[in-house]
Amino acid sequence: MTKLTLDMELLENVPYLDQLLDFLKGKEELLPKSLTGRAILVGTIAGVTVYLITKKRYNLPPGPRGLPLLGNLLEFRNARIYEKMMEWKAKYGPVVKFNIGHIAIVGLNSIDVVMEAMVKRQADFAGRVHLYSTLLLTDGGRSIVIGDYSPTWKLHRKLATKALRYYMTGTHLDEGIKRTLTKTIGLIKERKGPFNPHDIISLTVFNIINNICFNFTCEVSDNYFRDMLQVLNIFLDEFGNGFLEDIIPPLRLFPTKKLKSIMKETDKFFGLLNEELVKHRQTIRKDTIRDFCDALLLAQEEAYQEEDPDVMSQITDRHIVQTLSDIFGAGMDTSRITLLWTLLALAQHPDIQDKLHTEVDHVLGGREFPSVSDRSNLPYTEAVLHESMRLYMVAPCGIPHKTLCDTKVGGYDIPKGTTVIINHYALHQDPEQWSEPHIFNPDRFLDQNGKMAAKPDSWLPFSAGRRVCLGESVAKPELHLLLAGIMRHFKVSLPPGAKVNTEPRGGSFFTLPQDYEISFESKV
Repeated sequence: MTKLTLDMELLENVPYLDQLLDFLKGKEELLPKSLTGRAILVGTIAGVTVYLITKKRYNLPPGPRGLPLLGNLLEFRNARIYEKMMEWKAKYGPVVKFNIGHIAIVGLNSIDVVMEAMVKRQADFAGRVHLYSTLLLTDGGRSIVIGDYSPTWKLHRKLATKALRYYMTGTHLDEGIKRTLTKTIGLIKERKGPFNPHDIISLTVFNIINNICFNFTCEVSDNYFRDMLQVLNIFLDEFGNGFLEDIIPPLRLFPTKKLKSIMKETDKFFGLLNEELVKHRQTIRKDTIRDFCDALLLAQEEAYQEEDPDVMSQITDRHIVQTLSDIFGAGMDTSRITLLWTLLALAQHPDIQDKLHTEVDHVLGGREFPSVSDRSNLPYTEAVLHESMRLYMVAPCGIPHKTLCDTKVGGYDIPKGTTVIINHYALHQDPEQWSEPHIFNPDRFLDQNGKMAAKPDSWLPFSAGRRVCLGESVAKPELHLLLAGIMRHFKVSLPPGAKVNTEPRGGSFFTLPQDYEISFESKV
């Protein structure tokens, strides 16, 4: 069969072709005059027809219809993405397709489809979305958190995991916790009356992360700490629902004030990290690994000594700075925001706080600071943190994934290159998984003996699969020991007559507590 015969047979089966032919009858003036022009027109119609008939068909998930060019963008004017996806779940089911501008997105809103995607088909969903803004903010995607799944990503993930595991061995974490809490407790005791704990809690977590990366701690008045904190705060406050430049390309020629502001702060942040990197290179010793930065520099030196061009190109200074940035950004924000939400919840629930104090005081006895070995004996403290992370999600949409191949989830086809969002908020608020999900109740994580029960599948603050949070192994024990240490020394309460607003601020990707004040009453 010739191609012409095939094309004519296909044309005969095109829907509405007869209407098109009827329309053209008597309207020869609309057709090209020359034989060549008419041949090109017929060829074009035939080619488009063959494409439409033979292109791959997908059984795509259901979802709301959007507007041309804008997609469903306008529906997020007065609603956060995770809230809107929960609304759509009730209408379309747990797998929902929608568009933000030209970007096709699939939202996963129940634990069954999330586990299918992130665990059963984890290799299919291991990619990251490379938007214009994320490439700018991560030096072309050199970040572990944002970087696409690749040999370079796997190398840096392996190096970072090894370095963090080293920090968790021996007495490193215990020493860091004691050093940090000593500063924190002293600063709190200096304050009189109710105050906003934001800066002190930020310093507490910052010193843990900075100690891991650069082996030193700061005072709240240090310029280095103040500069780093300013960058992190501006990013959280201004990120919101993302950047218009990602969905309206012409704006990239004339960036918005928001993007320019965040890029300015990001450049400052990378500059501070580069300064510490230079200092470490000047003082590093092969026989002593002081911190995470040393570990990365030694790995770089080994690659250069072996003259392996592939590895050398994957572990440049630009890669190292991005990896350090990942540890700071992810570790700092998740932990400090979780602690701020937890302190507010404890101030609101004195009965829960009393139970926590009883446990901490019994386990620590006369000691001022907890250690890693105490963790198994502090289940209620851990349950309080688990409940805080469930009810007050720091990153309710997580970090968007990207499919690396054509795949499936929930019975639907998901084409290669699709952006996929896990709605952690929906998982943590699902009434089918949690009894009275809007109530702060740490007991839901304990068994009948008061020990930590098996982790519920639907509790997923650190995600799952190949892109599980890099810092989970540090964040969980760090938060556990910091909260126990603070509660060993203080009771927290709301000022008389204070009205608490638990409506989170921030956009779709970060949820922070509103500014609040609490009182710290010394116990020790």
